[in-house]
Amino acid sequence: MMSPQMRKPLASDVSLELAIRAHSGTSHTPERRGENEVADYVSSILSFQEALAAVADTDEREFEAVAQAERYRENYINRLSAVWSSRSRLMSAMISGPANYPVHRQQKAYAAYEKKAREFYDWQDRAKKSAIKAIKAVGALPIEMPEGAKTGTEELQIGDVKIIVNHDIERVQIVFDGKPSPKVISELKGAAWNWSPRNGAWQRKITNNSIWSAKRIAAFADVKVAA
Repeated sequence: MMSPQMRKPLASDVSLELAIRAHSGTSHTPERRGENEVADYVSSILSFQEALAAVADTDEREFEAVAQAERYRENYINRLSAVWSSRSRLMSAMISGPANYPVHRQQKAYAAYEKKAREFYDWQDRAKKSAIKAIKAVGALPIEMPEGAKTGTEELQIGDVKIIVNHDIERVQIVFDGKPSPKVISELKGAAWNWSPRNGAWQRKITNNSIWSAKRIAAFADVKVAA
């Protein structure tokens, strides 16, 4: 099995135009500030990937690390863009001039930006801890089931996705109502799920982590359908 590769972050992943606009009302050099913001994005994602790679010490954990890294990168971009958008509403009297400066409106804008930025930085810490925990959980012992419950199946429905804990073949199975989208398939492959033509399901060995992963992917697929 070839080891999966984390997607390298690129400056083009984010909007340089938005990064520049975020500083256009508060800096004499918004272009340089915007370029620094984009560079910080690349550096932050690389640092996160390195932290995950450090704990991905098995093939299965490497697959989970790749999935967690991509999930983080996509969320990071969305949250960072929201922060930049909020910051673009800020104005400095030194830049715009003191005449008719909207003091009250800018006080509200600064408060909104500070809240958005604080939430973004807090999320980064939580997301990193959660991702590392998920990677370390891969390879955990199978869930101990009560006596008499080690055969047969247990099912959970999330939207149009069915999750089956199949004790007879010791596999967690994910069954979709039709072919999943390319993004969902990418999530599945990135989290080490394998397609079984015989069973018509995506499968992994029963572990605490595989059940958690199945629920996460089912919820992700349900959101994609709703969108």
